[in-house]
Amino acid sequence: MISVAVPGFSRCPFAITGKLLYFFANLASEASPSPKAESVAVVPSPSGNDHAVHELEVLEKNPADKLKVPVQDAVAIKKEKVKYFSLQELNQLLDFMKTYKHQRFPEYQLYYMLMFFLSKTGLRISEALALALRWEDIDVDKITIDKQTSRDDNNKVKLTTLKNSSYRTIKIDPDLIRELKKFKLKQNELILGNERFRKNEEGIIFQNYNGHYLTPSIIRETIRGYCKKAGVEYKGTHGFRHTHAVLLLESGASLKYVSNRLGHKIIKTTADTYLDITEKIEEDELQKFASYTKR
Repeated sequence: MISVAVPGFSRCPFAITGKLLYFFANLASEASPSPKAESVAVVPSPSGNDHAVHELEVLEKNPADKLKVPVQDAVAIKKEKVKYFSLQELNQLLDFMKTYKHQRFPEYQLYYMLMFFLSKTGLRISEALALALRWEDIDVDKITIDKQTSRDDNNKVKLTTLKNSSYRTIKIDPDLIRELKKFKLKQNELILGNERFRKNEEGIIFQNYNGHYLTPSIIRETIRGYCKKAGVEYKGTHGFRHTHAVLLLESGASLKYVSNRLGHKIIKTTADTYLDITEKIEEDELQKFASYTKR
């Protein structure tokens, strides 16, 4: 057993293996060579793990939740705020993307479709991107999410099957169905009518004009640029997932429904992630009740 120093984590005799080892080893590799060991002796800080649970979603729950933190450190611990677009911000961004013309293929609204799709489904980037979704995964008004993507050591796309809790089929609304049909029609027109526009042989939805998979790093920088042009604060690519969840909750959807739609293993993950949102909704509903029953 060895101890690895990772920013946000402290050296301590606490063995972590499996999924945690993979997560911490990846963080450690950014600052030092990969440790050759079967376990890593670290204790994650509660705040650091909140990021892993609620933002990155590489952990189902925070293993440091029940750890006792020294009093002098307790003040510094603060849950990372969930970043999401308000409905006004989302509409402003989508309105801009709807009219934005790409220089090479002005009629191919790839990023408008991607942002609209993410905001309407709440899928993770690795699930929703061409990185995983194919046209065959859509059946009228349902989408089956059963795989995700990553990159191997040679930067090649690798498809993997989702874990049981994330494997799911979700319904999509008429607006999204309509936009997807238009997007597919335009994609097929370009494939057939423009020799510079190549077809992806795996039938992915969000392919670029070369017929290739999009990469998360390019997506992040591209969307960041579009947000700036649209006058909307960039919330990160995961912000669309949070936006979908928050808008569902604000519209009156149950916590259980949102949890199932997001593919969370346990409802507590959803409740903890959107605690501030649900508390505000409960307060608003109580005010409605108080006003209604006031004598």
